[in-house]
Order: sequence, then C-alpha cells, then structure tokens
Amino acid sequence: MTFKKIIFYPVSILIGLFIYYLLFRLNIINPDYSFGIPENCVDVINYQISDSSNFFKYPFSCDQEMYYSGFENFSVVISETYNYQARPLYILGGSIFYQLVNFILNILNIEFEYTTQVAIFLYQLLIVNSIVYILYKSLSRHVKISNFEYFSMLALVMINPIYKWGIFVPSHQTATLLLIAFFFYYSTINIPVNKNTALIFGLFFLFHRAFLISYLALVLYKNINNLLKRKTYIENTKLLFYFLLPNLVYESFIRFILERSTYDANTEYWGQFIWIFDFVRGKVRYESEWHCVTIPENFICYLTDFKKMIMYIAFPVLLIFSIYLLNYLLREHQSYLLIKESIFISVSLFAFWSLIGWYPPIRFNFYSIGHFATILLIIFLINEQKTINKALILLASFSAYIFIPHWNIPKIEIVIETYQVITIILLLSLVISKIYEKRNTQ
Repeated sequence: MTFKKIIFYPVSILIGLFIYYLLFRLNIINPDYSFGIPENCVDVINYQISDSSNFFKYPFSCDQEMYYSGFENFSVVISETYNYQARPLYILGGSIFYQLVNFILNILNIEFEYTTQVAIFLYQLLIVNSIVYILYKSLSRHVKISNFEYFSMLALVMINPIYKWGIFVPSHQTATLLLIAFFFYYSTINIPVNKNTALIFGLFFLFHRAFLISYLALVLYKNINNLLKRKTYIENTKLLFYFLLPNLVYESFIRFILERSTYDANTEYWGQFIWIFDFVRGKVRYESEWHCVTIPENFICYLTDFKKMIMYIAFPVLLIFSIYLLNYLLREHQSYLLIKESIFISVSLFAFWSLIGWYPPIRFNFYSIGHFATILLIIFLINEQKTINKALILLASFSAYIFIPHWNIPKIEIVIETYQVITIILLLSLVISKIYEKRNTQ
C-alpha cells in the first residue's frame, strides 16, 4: 500500500472494533457461529481478562489451536500431520503478526494472554486492506478514486459476511476475495500473462489453493480470442511450470531435504475434489450430511445451497437489482467498470466450487456469487456521480449486510424486520435523489 492509503489500515481497525461492538456487545443480531451444531466448529465464549471478574465475548473455533500452533511456532508447518501444511504463506503471515504483537507487548512490559487473538485480528485486517488496495489500483486505471470512495470500498468489504464474521477467527477464507482482486488487477493490464505473473500467482497458491483457479481464469480470459491457436497452448503450458514452481520447491524441500511426507487435509481428510477420481473408479470414500460425492448429486447439492445463499443475502440482492433497474430506467446504464471481469471470475469460481464434493451451508457459494454481490455494490457506488448518492448506497448496503447472521444459521428465511425497513427507506431516498438529479439536468 502507498503512504497515502496506509492510513486506512488504522481506519479498518476502528471499523473492525465498531463491528465487534455491534455484534458482541450490543447484540444487534445473534452473534452465534454454530447455532448449537458442533459440526459448525465455532462458538462464542466468554474470555476472562487476567484475574479480574471482567469478561469479553469472542469466537472460539475448533480448529484455532491448530492455526495458533503455526502462528506461534512457524516450524510446525512442515510437521507430517499438520492440517494446514498446504497453506505455508498464510501461516507465515499470521506468525509474523504474532511475533510483532508479542514483541511490542514485551517492549511495553505488558502482560496479555490473548496475544494471538489480537495478532490474527490485525492480520485479517491486513488481508482486507490488501484486497481493497488491489481493487483500488484496478479501478483507478479508469477513474479517479476519492478518499470517500476508498473508505466506502473498505466498509463494503468489511460488512460482507465472510469478513464481518471472519476477521475474528483464524480461518483463511478471507483470502477468497483476495484471489478475485488479483484477477481484476492482472486482467485490466494490457499485457499477456508472463513468467512473473505466473510466479506471483504460484506463490499465492501457497496462501490459498484457489489461486490456481484465479490464475487459470486469467489465462483463459487473456487468451479467449486465441483458443484455436496451437501456440496458445504451448506457451501457457510452459507458463504453468512457473506457476507450479513455488509449490514444487516447497514440497521438494519437505520430501527430499527433510525426508517427510507432505499432507493436505483438504483432500486426504475431507476428500475435497479428490472424490472425482474415486467416482471414476466406482468408489465412495467420503460420507456425511454435507458430502455429495457422485454425479449429478454434487451439482444438485450445490444448486440447492445456491438457493439458500440467495435467500441469505436477499436484501443485498434486492438492493443491487433496484439500483441497476433505477439506472436503466433513468438511462444511466452505461458500461460499468470491471463488470465483464466480475462476471468472468465469478462464473469460473462458481463452476470450480461446484466440484468440491463437500457442501456445508452457504460458504462455497459465497466465495463466488456472494463476493460478486459485494463487487457489484462497489461498482455501482464508484459509478455514481453525486456524493449523496454514493453515501446512500453505502448506508443502504451497510443496513442490508450488517444484520445478516452467520452463514451456519440452520434455517434461512426472509423476514421483514425493522433493519430491513431501514434499507428500503435508504433505497427510496436514493430513488428520490436520482430522480431529482435527473430532472435538474434536463
């Protein structure tokens, strides 16, 4: 991030604390992650502050100790059975933040027993800020982005349920919008995919494995008009080696230098994607209420979950549809920035996650279509000319998103409540503002 934008990192801390206050102190919505279902893994518990009688609510995930062990001692990543061995870059980032926070506390001679929680909160906010900065760099190639618009982008990302709930836990699902931001940045550069691009995406494959799909989508997007040329496949096969190189070096170090076996819990424990090879051989190894490991059962499960996800973000979807319809009726439906790129990467990721074989509520649909909704709101906001209209979109988006419960909610239903009326009032205010603006320009 450049010096001018680094100031938004402390701003994001304030937004994060504000979200924490709304969720865990004011309880404006039930801050439950698991709703009494153990398989959902995360519970909100009371943490005691030192030896006092004071407590604070904070989420505790069933896999956080595994994450924390890597953050507190990075060398465990290369252990033979470490669940997150395939995410070394992500664990390294958390480890750096842990060491930094621990160092500062030692310098200030402050005893604090929740160093790791603070470090992860700050680390997740760095990921959020990186996403917004990359989106900013992509958009600023076409339009000038004001500080208010930058702040709006930051707020819109942070109230997205993946981040609203995710910044308080160590899971690396916060990287799912980062790989979309990478696609935007490189797809808007008027140069073909090269060795450096392949290496960068390959490095971040060690951060989140879905960067593979982001890279392949970028290659397809850049070569969409040359798919019938033999040269296209020869050149990109060579580039694929550069993408795979960081992972090859990493795994070779473990296998041949340390003489240990590599481990990927996603495939070996959960059976993600690997079930396809089992299906071809007529085998079924992974079974649970969330596993769908035959064809077309996997697509049926995924589309059923997709319908739940649309209901889950019903009011943001209504807001998006209303803004688009309003712009269309007012003949303001000019080309939106990044809309083609947004559709392309969202469809690519949607197709990819349909093959995972494991479909817990909402989350994998959110990694594609759910993020697409947030991107659209950012695009609509940037497209507006008047600051008042931008502010109304931001406020309407905030009220539409902030009250959404965690995606593990057992029963998803649309109920008209006070906060949703606020969204409708703000939407109507936007309609009035734009109609008034249109009349004044005629």
